[in-house]
Amino acid sequence: MNLLPTVLLSVLLPATLAAQEVCNNGIDDDNDGLIDLNDPDCPCSTILIGDSVASYIRNHSFEERSCCPYGFVSIVSPPWLDCADGWHQATPATSDYFNECGYSPIGFNLPPPDGDGAVGFYAMSADHYFEYVGTCLTYPLPAYPLLAGTTYTISLWISTAITNDTHSQTLAHGSYVAPFTDQLPLAIFGYANACVAFPTGSSDCIGYEPGWTELGRVNVQPAWEWTRVSITFTPSQDIHSIMIGGACDTPASLSGTTLTDPSTGETYSAMPYFIVDDLMLTLAGDQSLQPVGASGTICGSDAEAVSTPPAGATNFQWYANGVAIPGQTGQTLNISGLGLGGGSYTMASQVNGQCLMGSTYIPPAVSPTPYPALSPLSGCSPLTVLFADTTGLGTHTVQWTLGDGTTSADSNFAHTYSTPGSYDVSLTVQNDAGCTGDTVLANAITVFPGVNGGITATPNPVDAEDPVVQLNGSATGNILSWWWDLGAADPASSVNQTLNATFPDEPGDYPVMLVVTSANGCVDTVRSVVTVINPGVVEMPNVFSPNQDGLNDSFVPLDIRNQNVSGQMDIYNRWGQVVFSTRSLAQGWNGKGFPDGTYFYIVTPDDPAAIKLTGHVTLVR
Repeated sequence: MNLLPTVLLSVLLPATLAAQEVCNNGIDDDNDGLIDLNDPDCPCSTILIGDSVASYIRNHSFEERSCCPYGFVSIVSPPWLDCADGWHQATPATSDYFNECGYSPIGFNLPPPDGDGAVGFYAMSADHYFEYVGTCLTYPLPAYPLLAGTTYTISLWISTAITNDTHSQTLAHGSYVAPFTDQLPLAIFGYANACVAFPTGSSDCIGYEPGWTELGRVNVQPAWEWTRVSITFTPSQDIHSIMIGGACDTPASLSGTTLTDPSTGETYSAMPYFIVDDLMLTLAGDQSLQPVGASGTICGSDAEAVSTPPAGATNFQWYANGVAIPGQTGQTLNISGLGLGGGSYTMASQVNGQCLMGSTYIPPAVSPTPYPALSPLSGCSPLTVLFADTTGLGTHTVQWTLGDGTTSADSNFAHTYSTPGSYDVSLTVQNDAGCTGDTVLANAITVFPGVNGGITATPNPVDAEDPVVQLNGSATGNILSWWWDLGAADPASSVNQTLNATFPDEPGDYPVMLVVTSANGCVDTVRSVVTVINPGVVEMPNVFSPNQDGLNDSFVPLDIRNQNVSGQMDIYNRWGQVVFSTRSLAQGWNGKGFPDGTYFYIVTPDDPAAIKLTGHVTLVR
């Protein structure tokens, strides 16, 4: 017989035995790749309850069934929750039954922690749509009503998935849950002294329905991980029917939004969907639990977790994602103060020689991705651009930087760029968890030089005996086209910058229009008037503006080119006093030193056959 293998085994065995896992040191002592509570060698329970203690809620884990659910509940599908013995749809807003024998959507954290069955619901206050898990405690017999003045505890597992309103598209756990940073106020509602017929009430919060009262609540952070939570309450009346779901003040952000898959760029209709299992409703003293709650945020630098151990608990230890945090043995864990990030935080303790734990979830510091909307992206100076922050999902605008020295904290506004050039635009947003995100759009806005057109008409006024006028267009920028509308003149229109136009030989004012277009598509439309007069007749304007802009700065006869016209011009104020006189009609009156207002003039030509001109002129600076 060859004894070598036995001899070798006896020699090598002590050296190859792995060390035993220590469950509170943050070290993989047995080198199996699993540390502390993540190692099956470190069993710990979320609830300590006697084997003989039953839940007041029948079929509390939805395991007993008469059929399998095979889909999402719709108006044409069976009420799948009827498959679970003793369960029925609680309200017209249909909760859903999941079971590994049939309906188990991808993206949900299934199978559930206790068996194969679970129930899910939405809580959407913005849409006035709440789904509930409800049951009667007194039918069928035996009856288990909740008695007034007695303290009870309901504990349950809860997980969150992200889905659309038909479960036809679900998103896996991870960053998709993180945007929903508001907590769900999970409540238990009671109806006194009656076993109600389900479904009952409306699709809104059941707390608005007569007879239904909120008995207690617990805040639940949306997370894909299963977490056991509990509510301890004392009813003031005997309660025969209960419902579990969102409280009436559920945050509107949990009604959902549109999410973008960072890996594909696809957008999804997305709402947080809550799944519950193992509804243990007992006398408060029949369950030993260690509730753990969270407050604050990672980005807000105020995140902490607080545990409420049961009486007699000892040997406290905090864990982050199942790994012990050395030295953290108090009932409060300062997550931000220790520089820790998001994840699952667990307090474990010893109760009657058994490990008892409670967990909570803190969302990671996920920065929101800003989605700025700008329109138009280019145009001519002055360019007015509309800005809109379309990020949504519980975010608010922190600041826009518009590239021309302008900033704004408005979510929607208009801004005008006056100077040509290219401008970078940035947007910074912040979500409800205090995390900020920004984006910079390089050269987002392009402003082209505006076109400033002008018209020169020579001569103007023009004699009716020879009404030919040279028209010349002018404009700034790289002009691509010129287009004239000359109305009654010949030609009626033209595409030349300069042209001669023949106007009617009847005295009067004839409008002309010029449209100039630059190579960038910038357009300016300018208008002018050509005046046709009889020769030798002095024409007078009725307003002038001595503001030194080079346009109409003096009050002069319109026909100053006719040097044969001479005479005396007198200007009177409103009291009839002469304030200015001149024989130089070509020089006119510049209004210097006189206030704005209306003045009277008399022009007396030297030609006795000419008509004396009188009238009013308005001085406007």
